Amino acid sequence: MLRRIRKSIALKLVLASAIPSALVLFVGLGALIARTERIAAVNPGAAFRQLKEGAVLGSLLTLTFAALAVALTTRRFLLKPIHRIARTMARAELGDFLVRAQVATEDELGRLARSFNTMLARVTDMAVKEIETRRSIEQLERELALKRELQMAHEKLAEHVRDMELLLGVSFAVTGTLELPAQLQELGILVCQALSANEWTAMLLDPHLKRLVVEAAAGHAADSMRGVQFALGEGIAGLVAQHGRSIYVEDVERDPRYLHYKGRHPGTGSFLGVPLRAKGRILGVMTLGRPGKAAFTAHEIRLAEGVAAQAGLAIANARLYQETLELSYTDPLTGMANRRQLFARLEQELSRSMRFGDEVSVLMIDLDLFKTVNDGHGHAAGDSVLRNVALLLKRNVRKVDMVARYGGEEFMIVLPRIRLEEGVEVAEKLRRTVAAAAPRSVAAWTIGT
Repeated sequence: MLRRIRKSIALKLVLASAIPSALVLFVGLGALIARTERIAAVNPGAAFRQLKEGAVLGSLLTLTFAALAVALTTRRFLLKPIHRIARTMARAELGDFLVRAQVATEDELGRLARSFNTMLARVTDMAVKEIETRRSIEQLERELALKRELQMAHEKLAEHVRDMELLLGVSFAVTGTLELPAQLQELGILVCQALSANEWTAMLLDPHLKRLVVEAAAGHAADSMRGVQFALGEGIAGLVAQHGRSIYVEDVERDPRYLHYKGRHPGTGSFLGVPLRAKGRILGVMTLGRPGKAAFTAHEIRLAEGVAAQAGLAIANARLYQETLELSYTDPLTGMANRRQLFARLEQELSRSMRFGDEVSVLMIDLDLFKTVNDGHGHAAGDSVLRNVALLLKRNVRKVDMVARYGGEEFMIVLPRIRLEEGVEVAEKLRRTVAAAAPRSVAAWTIGT
């Protein structure tokens, strides 16, 4: 019975209000009956009135006490627990899922508080899981972002490595030989492969004629492009050489400046012209083409400019080497072979003569009275005489023959596959030619040069 009372609010309210009211009612009735009996012994009529009034008053008092008891028990067992649960719910509504309702009884409100606490515990678990899930997602997003950054860094590094490999390959290609044609051809093949270009040319600038000449070409229809010439400012390449900066054409069919190599190589796609320079001087233009429109990226354009910078230095070095080589084997005054080249040629011809049995003749030529010319007319006149004599000798021998200045006013001529008798005839012919061409005065010869 007590267990049922603890688990029921209704029984608690009934018992808490009914028992005190009954006690008050019984005590009041007992007191009223005792008083009525005392009055009835003296005056029965007065006793009846007293009983009637006492019954009415007792009923009113009992009802008042019962109402007070109901109010107190309702506040104690119903309102206060409900208020506590309501406060707990309000805190939970604000996000405080760690708060718990007080479970003080086993009745309906106690079970409600316990159920509410169970619900809060589950919500708390769900919130914890949600937080953990959110943190896991954030961690995963950070890892993915880091992975993307690493992937981008790896791609950039790979691109940088490819660029360095290309530049290193260019360096090997242009430094592997000092022969300019071989340099340019090796460079063209390498650039076409590395930059996926279907056409490539190297145009070198002739400083005297002010024209670009296609000296090397690679890729599609390379043979048709060699030898094509452009004036400064003519076509894309001419503009690049004239202004000294790169020009990129995304669609050659829409740009009238593109001349299709003077009609020798009509094509479509995109075109890039990059200046070849060394020490601030324009040496030529490197061009690249691709069949697709807008096919070159900004990075590839910068890379092509880097390749052109290395190529420009290599071209300048090759030209310097060629000039040095020519100076080392050429007499600077007459432009003929010097003594070093003469001896190298003599060794070749003698070796060939001993191997194959071919004869070789050598003429030794000395200008008579040359000292008198120098003393009487000055060294400038003597130099003019030497240049004119060298030119006469060169014009009156075969292409396979070598005219060399041995020193001073002495010349030598190497005549491969010429017998002694024929050599004497050549010498006599040359003597008569120089004698016939010699003017009456050295001054006239000097003016003629």
